[in-house]
Amino acid sequence: MSLKASLRGFFFMLLCALCGAGHAQVFDRLYESSTQITLAQPLQWIAVPRDSIASPDAFATGEFAAAAKRAFQPYTDDTILPTSDTQEVWASFALPTTETLQTWYIRLAGQAVYKVSLYSRDAQGGWQVHAAGEAIAPAYWALRTRVPSFELQSHTDQPQTYYLRFEHRRPITERPMLLTPVEYIDGASRVGVVIGLMWGMFSVLAVLCLAAFSMSRSKVFLWFGAVVITLMFTQLVLIGYGGWRIWPYSVHLNQVMGWVSATVTMAAAAWFCAQASYARDGHPRLYRLLAGVTAGSLLMACVMMVRLDFVPRDLRNLWLALATVAILASLVWISLRGQAWNLLLLIGAAPIGGAALARLSYNAGWVLNVESAQAAGVLSAMVGLLWIFGVLAWRSRAALFSNHRGAALATYDAASGLMLPRIIEARLPAMLLRGRRQKLACGAMMLHWLNQAPSHDEVGDLKRGAALSRIGEILRRAARDVDTVARCDENHFMVLVEGPVSRAVLSEISTKILADCIRASEKQGEADAFTLHIAIWHDTPRAQTAAEVTDLLKIRLHHMAAGTKRPVQFVDSPLEPASAAAEEASRREDLVAKINAIETSHPTLG
Repeated sequence: MSLKASLRGFFFMLLCALCGAGHAQVFDRLYESSTQITLAQPLQWIAVPRDSIASPDAFATGEFAAAAKRAFQPYTDDTILPTSDTQEVWASFALPTTETLQTWYIRLAGQAVYKVSLYSRDAQGGWQVHAAGEAIAPAYWALRTRVPSFELQSHTDQPQTYYLRFEHRRPITERPMLLTPVEYIDGASRVGVVIGLMWGMFSVLAVLCLAAFSMSRSKVFLWFGAVVITLMFTQLVLIGYGGWRIWPYSVHLNQVMGWVSATVTMAAAAWFCAQASYARDGHPRLYRLLAGVTAGSLLMACVMMVRLDFVPRDLRNLWLALATVAILASLVWISLRGQAWNLLLLIGAAPIGGAALARLSYNAGWVLNVESAQAAGVLSAMVGLLWIFGVLAWRSRAALFSNHRGAALATYDAASGLMLPRIIEARLPAMLLRGRRQKLACGAMMLHWLNQAPSHDEVGDLKRGAALSRIGEILRRAARDVDTVARCDENHFMVLVEGPVSRAVLSEISTKILADCIRASEKQGEADAFTLHIAIWHDTPRAQTAAEVTDLLKIRLHHMAAGTKRPVQFVDSPLEPASAAAEEASRREDLVAKINAIETSHPTLG
């Protein structure tokens, strides 16, 4: 008999433990390991008619005290507060005494609560009220944060009793959280990281869309960029960033912008799908459907921007749900009717549409945790948008490559891969001007490719083209990323070396070029295949012009062409004897030619 009694007692204790775990009258926790506090008075709630109770003192009156005591219900894990347009909910609890003053924070999971108020005793024994929610501008909340939050303190002398008043248009499914300061700050930091990732990801996508449009000139990228921007804005509004940072002093925007941004995003998404799927030509009925979704969403956004009550809440949810389904169904239909590549768009649009439907399910009461819907929305939007951008870039790759090639041919020489002479003509004066203003020494190098001339047969042209490509590669590899390398004519090249730069650096660059040319000649088996003469100008610009610098380089190369033992020379270095003799002979010939011309034109002088 004692054994039966012991077993009966054991199972009774187990049943009590299970029941107690299922009906714990405590606050929700941010993490599984969050600190739990044993309340002096368990969390309990009561539903009353709207505005029937002005303060918690009403619960202590004689006619209400007995009824309220019976009507208060425990706040359990599965409690749903029956708030509505005609009913509000009051909740009460008491913090226990502690050895020292200890701070706690109450945080509501959902930002879209119409109004929640915290009643606490002040020093004089009266009720002090702090409020937050959509009905109040976020700047005037008890704590200016992303979601409604309140600060509490446990005292050392007696338990502190608090009351919460919930006013909302529909039932509230989330339990309030009671957090320590460390947990509160940690949660805010994690949300900040998520917001930073959102800003970064969506901003990069928006910039990529603009870059892709500038290269391909396809308006589809512009419409996709509009989807990216509106979707980013919608996600920021739904997680509470809008009221927190963008319009903290506006009650109206705090109430309407969640709906307005969602409908504008739906309009942008519908129009993007209409343009990207080419439905206008192949599927005119679907095109008209998507255009109707776009126009209807924009019209609804304008109406709600004026006044939210013009469109009933159920109608708003229904419209967003139907618009989402219409967009996804249109992509499915077009894919099945021939444009199979739209399946790739559908793969990216599906998670975004699923996130929208998850949020609508929360609005309808099917999903109980708003933060789960928000997390699904953020992650799904990022993944879906990245996928869609990849699909658009893949589909437009031919146009992107074609435009890129056209831009490259307008800037670069096709044979050598170096820039065209007009780039030097534009950049050399700018480099001299910068050096003159900043008093920085800069340099210019002109290279003459010897023993090379255009051939008149196909084999020779191919061989010369390969050699030009090779020498272009050598010059690009020797120059720095800030320098400019260009092909001036058939056998002349030029390198602009930005300042500040020394003569030693210029000599090092020229030595590297010559060494690479020697290796290339040995590899090709022709000793003079890549023979170069290099003239270098180096100075701190004062009054020199671009034409004067170019003339100095050409004159030095002309002297070197007569024969030189030094393939690299600065323009201000002394000429070699052979070069001086050649220069003197050239001057003598010029003088004789001028004298002959004068005698021919004036016979009387002879």
